[in-house]
Amino acid sequence: RADGKVALVVATNEPARLRGLAAGEVVRGMAPPVGGRGGGRDDVAQGGGTDPDGIPEALLLVEHVVGQRVSGSA
Repeated sequence: RADGKVALVVATNEPARLRGLAAGEVVRGMAPPVGGRGGGRDDVAQGGGTDPDGIPEALLLVEHVVGQRVSGSA
């Protein structure tokens, strides 16, 4: 959070990518609660938004997206 804006950055390591996790997918999944969007490559992605109050929900969505992907239920 800085100046009323939210910056999102996600990086994945090789074991995560081998399990099908892509950084761009995670950023796209967490951006809506902060009023934003994002994307990028499988290894590094970024995004942003304008609603800092959505940060807690965005972080919960990271857990959800990662959990789905690593458990194979996506």
